Amino acid sequence: MKVGIAFGAGGARGIAHLLMIEALDELGIKPTIISGSSIGAVVGAFYAAGFSSKEMKEILDQLINPKSDSVFTFLLKSDIVKMFTMFDPQFIKSGFIKGEKFQKFMEANLKVSRFEELKKPLKIVATDYWKKEEVVFDKGELLNPIKASYSLPGLFTPVKIKNRILIDGGAVNPLPYDLLKDKCDITIAIDVTALINKNGDELPTTFDSVFTTYQTMQNSIIKERLKFLKPDIYIRPEIYDVRVFDFLKADSIFKQAQPAKEELKRKLDKLLNKK
Repeated sequence: MKVGIAFGAGGARGIAHLLMIEALDELGIKPTIISGSSIGAVVGAFYAAGFSSKEMKEILDQLINPKSDSVFTFLLKSDIVKMFTMFDPQFIKSGFIKGEKFQKFMEANLKVSRFEELKKPLKIVATDYWKKEEVVFDKGELLNPIKASYSLPGLFTPVKIKNRILIDGGAVNPLPYDLLKDKCDITIAIDVTALINKNGDELPTTFDSVFTTYQTMQNSIIKERLKFLKPDIYIRPEIYDVRVFDFLKADSIFKQAQPAKEELKRKLDKLLNKK
């Protein structure tokens, strides 16, 4: 039975993807094909390279450990100088953050540089800024497509690949399960886009306003797509009070996503036994 899994966009909430991988590990299931958008492209790349959920959690810990020289630690501890230093700031119109240091971290830990070196087929989604269309990468150089897929417009510098100017894949396809439908028998879609905040009576900051608007757009894209094309298993962890860059809330995210992990195991086990 061929199983495919799509990891969606959602910033720090994408940490929940690791629990979904843990669910598959516990069931002894290895997907035949993987797709990812934005943070889902990062997780998908590690998964396709053969990393277990345990190994990915260890890598995550390197990023968010307050004692480390961590890009995410600097971003979230409100030390603006350190944040910009780690993210290679450039005050130009295309974006504040180059992201080259995180790219080097990815290269050092992923240990593969081409799609062909991965253990499982992987499809990564980015957005062509000028053509306003989806671009899917599944062969050739790997790291730049990953970077393009998570390059949030206005924050990260767009990535140029073969004369295309590329930004975050979540702008066109925040949950790319459609790329898997004809490649496997069971399609799993993990949606980690933002839910309505339980404390929704507070005025948002400018930063929150921009990214919440972007996430509202992503929610709408997924909602409309689900009307016409449904995955075999759709999982949306109930994660609240986690903003785009709240990576230091990993423990809270894991705790909140635990019921979704169990839901995935139940649904997948039932579907496999049925088929």
